Amino acid sequence: LESPNHPLDDLEVPKLKSRVREWIGIHSDITERKRSERALRESETKLRGLVEAQKRFVSDASHEFRAPLTAIQGNLELVQRYPTMSVSDRNEALSEAEKEAIRLGRLVNDLLALAKGDSGAAIPTDEFALKPVLLEVWKEVQKFSNKHHFELGTLEDLDLVGSRDRMKQLVLILLENAIKYSPAGGYIGMSITKRSGMDADEPAQLELRIWDNGIGISSEDLPHVFERFYRADQSRTRDGDPSGTGLGLPIALRICELHGGKMHLESELGRGTCAVVRLPYLDLAD
Repeated sequence: LESPNHPLDDLEVPKLKSRVREWIGIHSDITERKRSERALRESETKLRGLVEAQKRFVSDASHEFRAPLTAIQGNLELVQRYPTMSVSDRNEALSEAEKEAIRLGRLVNDLLALAKGDSGAAIPTDEFALKPVLLEVWKEVQKFSNKHHFELGTLEDLDLVGSRDRMKQLVLILLENAIKYSPAGGYIGMSITKRSGMDADEPAQLELRIWDNGIGISSEDLPHVFERFYRADQSRTRDGDPSGTGLGLPIALRICELHGGKMHLESELGRGTCAVVRLPYLDLAD
């Protein structure tokens, strides 16, 4: 069925036309805001990392202090509690207490050295010849170790800007480590040479090498040797000596960095270790 026509069906309705007459908007450059947000996120991440590192450091330091203090207290209490103990037992207890006291003193000194490095304070700088410093330390370490063979490599007359005392400390740490982790009869070596840059833009450097043919470092331990308080298995030491604080290499690295240099270890388990220190070269002839 067809519906009847509506009266309005035949009415023509005009078609409306529309067009955009004007756009209204806002343009804003947010590049700097995004950079600030990214910098803030990075800063927060870094801060969290520093807080966690500080927590670990405090925890590790507390543990390191507790061990020698407990040993000292225990041995002194033993001597006091048993006045009739044999002379040999008494001397052994006192000797152990003295040993731990020396270890505690070394730990305090190492922590103070790290604190000075972390403070950001500038080190005293001077221009000095490095070779005499190396020879001075070289002679010192031979006095307390007559069980090793010491052989000097090339020692060029090179100069450095920095702290003579700090550099002496760095070399002493590396040589003591070489002795500590080498068996009796092992070889300890040292050299200092000028290392040319790989290209014209790279400055020349001093390269100090201190090596041994001792027991070496495993590939698992090598990435961690510059971490504070990190020590590999005590069986690595030639006498099972637990007197180290685990702060020697971190201190050496910090001294190197304060002089604008870099340091790394080359080592293979069972074949020895070589500490490589690279420092900015100073040509006083210029």
